Amino acid sequence: MKLPCFHLCSSLLVASLVIQLITAMASGGGGSSGATSSMVAALKKYNAMFTFGDSMDETGNICAASSNKTELDVLTCTHPPYGETYFGRPACRWCDGRVVVDFIAQALGLPFVPPSKAKGKDFRRGVSMAITGGTAMNFSFYKSLGIEDPVWNHGSLDTQIQWFKELMPSICGTEQSCKVYLRKSLFMFGGYGGNDYNVQLLELGLTPLQAMNYTPKIVTAIANGVEKLIALGAVHVVVPGIFPTGCLPIFLSLFGDAASETDFDGTGCLKPYNRLTEYHNSLLRKQVDALRRKHYNSTRIMYADYYGLVYQMIQEPEKFGFSKPFEACCGAGGGKYNFDVTARCGMEGATTTCCDPSTRMSWDGIHPTEEVNKVIAGALLRGPYCTPPILG
Repeated sequence: MKLPCFHLCSSLLVASLVIQLITAMASGGGGSSGATSSMVAALKKYNAMFTFGDSMDETGNICAASSNKTELDVLTCTHPPYGETYFGRPACRWCDGRVVVDFIAQALGLPFVPPSKAKGKDFRRGVSMAITGGTAMNFSFYKSLGIEDPVWNHGSLDTQIQWFKELMPSICGTEQSCKVYLRKSLFMFGGYGGNDYNVQLLELGLTPLQAMNYTPKIVTAIANGVEKLIALGAVHVVVPGIFPTGCLPIFLSLFGDAASETDFDGTGCLKPYNRLTEYHNSLLRKQVDALRRKHYNSTRIMYADYYGLVYQMIQEPEKFGFSKPFEACCGAGGGKYNFDVTARCGMEGATTTCCDPSTRMSWDGIHPTEEVNKVIAGALLRGPYCTPPILG
């Protein structure tokens, strides 16, 4: 069932007020109203935030892990116009500005989470293990499917959890003290799965129907990862689903021409690819429900419905202040989707952007704009697309 737009608008307004409160407090301002008091109480709920995932949540690990300038130059997110909206320069984020976890950190009164690979950083108030190309499955799984070399990197879900375990002594000390500290920390876990399907669809050439054969394994890996975090002491864990793949300019550009008219839904998305995403998310919801039942008295596991939110934004873009939901803001592809895999945003000759990125949904044909990330963060903080909401 499609939720009325005003619910989301209310959530975003509340999240915006929280961020304004943080700014006022930082500058010495304050307030005495009951609403302000309740927001302050909500902010005290979390003392740190720890994030895991892929390029959607990347805050610098792929850049910190690159050993030389040549490797960095390959990463288009290190070139203008990435970062122009908020940072004024590329900030190793696949976006024109902030990603979802940046907005959530600001709303909680926390610093932006530094990448775990950064040197000399204080990770006690948060750290990001998310890295571009992160997958739910380990490389051994893809090797069994015929992939001889890592497609992007070795930053699988298990690897990221290992990175976190290695940092725990510097974050919270002993195992027992960590159990206490992590009780008041927020864990953003994913959304894993997007790159697992990208490997299958784009590298192995599988159809969406064939890729569904591996969905149970992918979802089980995510659930097992949540279990591992809980064993370490995590209590508050957000587990996101994945975006509607069939609505992304990259997939529309690569597969739209060969698709039949019946392959498109009423909004212009590719139904076979969205069915794959829906299947993944439905299995993930069931796993999250099972985890809640198993750990009902000791954890707060939140499911973030990225699919439902983004699809509603595509259906009714004007209600959210957007236009041209299928056209990438940055790139040199031209045409209906403005996406060309050989002329992606940040590549030579592909640095022109749309006039106002805040009115667009897709930044580079693969990743959302800062404005979309802001809407998503607002919906996660207060609902209705996160159950229960982060600040609920």
